[in-house]
Amino acid sequence: MKIASLYAVNFRNYNQCHLPLSSMINVFYGKNAQGKTNLLEAIFYGAFGMSHRTSSEEDLLKLGAEAMAVGINFDSFSGQHEVKLKKYRQQQKWKKEIWLDGVKVRPKEHYGALNTVMFSPEDLQLVKGEPALRRRFFDMQISQTDPIYYDLLVKYNRVLLQRNRLLKELRDEGGRKEILQPWNQEFIKLATVITKKRLQALAKLEAIASEIYASITSNQEELKVRYELKANNGELLYPIAAEELTESFYAEHLAERERVDILRGNTGIGPHRDDLQLLLNGLSLRSFGSQGQQRSGALALKLSQLEYVHREIGEFPVLLLDDVMSELDDSRRAQLLLFIDGRVQTFITVNDRELIPNLAGNAYFRIENGVINGA
Repeated sequence: MKIASLYAVNFRNYNQCHLPLSSMINVFYGKNAQGKTNLLEAIFYGAFGMSHRTSSEEDLLKLGAEAMAVGINFDSFSGQHEVKLKKYRQQQKWKKEIWLDGVKVRPKEHYGALNTVMFSPEDLQLVKGEPALRRRFFDMQISQTDPIYYDLLVKYNRVLLQRNRLLKELRDEGGRKEILQPWNQEFIKLATVITKKRLQALAKLEAIASEIYASITSNQEELKVRYELKANNGELLYPIAAEELTESFYAEHLAERERVDILRGNTGIGPHRDDLQLLLNGLSLRSFGSQGQQRSGALALKLSQLEYVHREIGEFPVLLLDDVMSELDDSRRAQLLLFIDGRVQTFITVNDRELIPNLAGNAYFRIENGVINGA
């Protein structure tokens, strides 16, 4: 995939910008707080309909604005496409519209049209950070190539929210536990399908990540990725083959945990609790790996995300590197640049443009106070 142009109106500190793009490597450089990351955020927003920095879309509007828009023209194997997103206030309520190739669409129809991978300093915490980081990484990877998976996640989160609400009611007000049954049944069905899809995707991801990590370390170390089914009490239910996971598994453990779930007012087992475990030479990378090894693991995961999408849909996604180059040492920076050179359209933010050597005809854009200047 390749972005041909980006425009944004009233987005963060940009009144209006239109940026034609023809290069594979696009470097946005300049001092801090000038708007470099805002451009990557606009691309991310165009691809996913959300920000990678905030959960409140209203934060994306330029101060004082009542409406904003982001548009991206891009090429893929299926031809030329355009995605537009609008956010505006109407009768004191916020409205949002998503348009794909001139047709108004729903979020699930938009997700995966423009495939994008973001790599930011926060992603260096993929190894030693909270499980939520790894779940988000994994879910976004699968969702870009499997629209059914994205829809399953949306439905699962709704069912989970309702079940947790009922658990709190039972804890605080009492009542008949039978009110949980319809939601339990839907939860079990969705959790089973989601976990199966994750396990199937993990088999592909691990093969790619292991291969990339081996190349980073000159075949000196071996990276493995495992799936952990976790419960609220700290119990680990170790990986199960996808074909062995059935609805009876979740039905059994949900019934076992019913009393604990009511006492705690939340559901302690399910895809929303699970985690990826990274093993380096058979030991936990999180617990026993050096900082350098952990960063190599995070880099391998992000590069494997690119290759995973490539193998699933036949083309690389667009890569967004937000202030990550200065966080990597020379060796890992070289590995990253070697991987993307000539293959992956990449947008990079840096303070110092000299961090990025000339590759495949780089384009450099100096950003100053929301103004974009070439070279």
